[in-house]
Amino acid sequence: MSTKKSHLIIVCSNFPFGFGEPFLEVEMEYLIKRFDRITICRTNEGEKTESFKPPVEVNVVSVFSGVSFLEKSKSIWRLLFDAELRDELRVIRSHYHSSLTFGKLKTMISSKARALKIKKGLEALMAQNPDCQTYLYSYWTDDAALAISYIKSENSRVVAFSRIHGWDLYFERSTYHYLPFRKIIFNELDAVFAISENGKNYLLSHFDTIISKGRIFQSRLGIRTVNQSEDYSRTFRRFRLVSCSNLIAIKRVQLIVHALSAIKDLEIEWVHFGSGVEESTIKHLAEELLEPKENIDFHFPGRIANWQILKYYSEHMVDLFISLSQYDGIPVSIMEAMSFGIPAIATNVGGVSEIVINGRTGFLLDQEIDPKHVANVIENVAKMKPDEYESMRNEARNMWGTFYSADINYPDFCDKVLSLKQV
Repeated sequence: MSTKKSHLIIVCSNFPFGFGEPFLEVEMEYLIKRFDRITICRTNEGEKTESFKPPVEVNVVSVFSGVSFLEKSKSIWRLLFDAELRDELRVIRSHYHSSLTFGKLKTMISSKARALKIKKGLEALMAQNPDCQTYLYSYWTDDAALAISYIKSENSRVVAFSRIHGWDLYFERSTYHYLPFRKIIFNELDAVFAISENGKNYLLSHFDTIISKGRIFQSRLGIRTVNQSEDYSRTFRRFRLVSCSNLIAIKRVQLIVHALSAIKDLEIEWVHFGSGVEESTIKHLAEELLEPKENIDFHFPGRIANWQILKYYSEHMVDLFISLSQYDGIPVSIMEAMSFGIPAIATNVGGVSEIVINGRTGFLLDQEIDPKHVANVIENVAKMKPDEYESMRNEARNMWGTFYSADINYPDFCDKVLSLKQV
């Protein structure tokens, strides 16, 4: 029986800096109980502010993956000699039935160059702990996942795996409708964990000719919550609507503004958590369309930590969560809301239908939606009979407790990961 200590190296973009990977904060509480040593390896040097305080047992290092123009230019010559790149060209033509464009070629070359830089940094990190059983965990199926695929192909004793979410999964969400080196990643890694059933099915159906099917699993993310400070009540207050997302084009928060502008009588308080490049545009739109309406109040608290959002839910009665995103995986924001029994209305994209069950935990909307229809749904929820609405709140809470509880999902994920080690 092996007595080697286990060393988990988590490769991510920014965590514990910035706000892009807040889910890792909760997951970390479970990982530190199962691994002897944990190192977080961040690959993005853009974020400078530490947003989360990792446990003292966790080491944080940086392996930046930026590639200069000169390095990219040198990489172009690999096309003439690199069998791996030539094989990727064949995959694009034969398996994706797609044409090669300059954008795809540029993506491919840059991806490999970044992956090799990450690989070099990880190998140096592993060399510092040669007596440990190494587990390489890429939080995204991106260039870091390609890097640990390369390491796994050269060192079979390493356990290498990744999670796959949304932007790193669905080709239609990428700029060139292409994500590089899926064949290598899906066949070299010990496991790829999709966070939704929809994601798992997408992998198995879209990459069936190049994928090692036995390495694809589902493992949902999870939320730990706190109890509501008071029992739910609608007495003497406005209908409270909450949304939470980056203010970027794909999230289509402007549709919420247009929907609220169509509501004439219902008194609503809308709170949106999050910021982004469209912040000034959306705030201006809200001021133009909603400020003149006496029945609508709106607030933009900006981007705050997840624990603060949970605190807000625990201290405020929220009637409905709304997400009108054009694309999505399974939004953690909806999990957070439902952990407090808050129903959701959301567009039926990605894996959203796995958590928003139409008529039970909320209401599903078509991807291309008319804001007036959204307004009607909001009004109909507000008009629901108390027993019907209370039943929906109970269903939402049960959905979280059954499928998206951190206390269930993360221990199960740890068990699956540890089982990947071949004795």
